[in-house]
Amino acid sequence: MKMNINRHTYYGLVHKGVKALLEDRLGFFDDDEYRNYLGITTGKTSCKALSDDELRQVVQELKQEGYLLDSPQFKKRLGGQSPRQPSGNQWAKLAILAKAMGWTGLNDPALDSFVARTVKVERARWLTRDTIRQVIVGLERWVAGKEASCHDE
Repeated sequence: MKMNINRHTYYGLVHKGVKALLEDRLGFFDDDEYRNYLGITTGKTSCKALSDDELRQVVQELKQEGYLLDSPQFKKRLGGQSPRQPSGNQWAKLAILAKAMGWTGLNDPALDSFVARTVKVERARWLTRDTIRQVIVGLERWVAGKEASCHDE
């Protein structure tokens, strides 16, 4: 016999875990991406439509990936109140530019290589507000150059 779960607690856990996952992978979180993630992983775009077993499964997967625990494997990139920290908008812009380059997102080794060449910082996650500006400008120029060369052909 299966126990009934507190669905509202599980809704909160799923929301918290998916938000952490998306901010880590994309650098931002919004409702469209949240529903997109649910749709890809469960075939349903709302927690309300999930069965108890599906809710348990999503929570379990998020825990295994380290997005629901204070896991040493997951260090939240965004946050903190330091004026040196890049803003959420800067992370989102960088994530969009990384995708435009064909990279997987903010954790892509190619982005880290570009960051190292551009501002002499080893990893994108260690950027400051000033250095992320330089990286964004460099990537905008690179993307514009790629688009211009595509139109010339």
